Amino acid sequence: MSEWLSKMGNWLRRAPRARGRNVMQLLGSEGLAPVFQSMVDLRNGIVLGQEALVRPPRTLADTSLEDLWKTAEKENCLQELELACLEAVMEQWSSQIGKGKLFVNFSAQSLVQLQQSQGTANLLQLMHKHRINPKHVGLDVSGYTRVYKMDALLDALSPLRAAGVTVALDNFSASEKSMNAWSVLLPDMVKMAPRWTHNIATESEHSRMVRSLVRIARTQNALLVAKSVETGVELLTMKALEVDIAQGFFLGSPSLEPARSLNLRARDALGSGENLSPPTTSAMPMTSAEDIPPELAQRYSLLN
Repeated sequence: MSEWLSKMGNWLRRAPRARGRNVMQLLGSEGLAPVFQSMVDLRNGIVLGQEALVRPPRTLADTSLEDLWKTAEKENCLQELELACLEAVMEQWSSQIGKGKLFVNFSAQSLVQLQQSQGTANLLQLMHKHRINPKHVGLDVSGYTRVYKMDALLDALSPLRAAGVTVALDNFSASEKSMNAWSVLLPDMVKMAPRWTHNIATESEHSRMVRSLVRIARTQNALLVAKSVETGVELLTMKALEVDIAQGFFLGSPSLEPARSLNLRARDALGSGENLSPPTTSAMPMTSAEDIPPELAQRYSLLN
């Protein structure tokens, strides 16, 4: 545990009644640092949008965002921390005049709590405050398998969807609970957990799972996203398997300024792949843009 978290623990033991304020006070004085990572259309290499990631202040270099999240949960102020992250992201996005779709992270737990207390329409007010059209926002929902009543999460997402917000299930693991969440929530996008990307070209289990998820996504009228793409081989394999969208360090590192176009190495890989080892999976041929079903074409139009 970092020095900062140790001090935090001591503070909490000395002043238990003040819980829920220390993380927010610290972040309010130090500031969060939003960065953006490109999401790329594997059909043509176009940058469709950006996922916003939030880093702790530089003065807390030894503390990860996961550390902050755990501490916020202990202090019972996770919802406040997530709202603070959204505020910082949208302020940065507006100042950069970000183009394309902005994807932001929010936990299912906080969405349900917010709906029960104030209503998730508050998130729409935050978008309007920063002059961001809800139709240009994607919501990456995390922790959905830990929600006891899926209908409550469905209700929380309803006003956001009605306003045009794109809903994505983040870090999809293909477990029984996550598959149930997919069937109930019917998201616009599903972002596969990074484990399915790593070693995708050599691990037959990974390629079989991704191929199955591609078929389900087509059936459920959703777009499938590969996360943590770190090599050219992983990129080409995902393309060959007909995954729709990819993001990861090979396609672009998180940056303060949203990228407008694909970097050279990824562009070269998607253009030919001649200098890369070919995928070892027996994949279906890549579908051309003209062969995309009308329903999926409509999904893609949401990202324009």
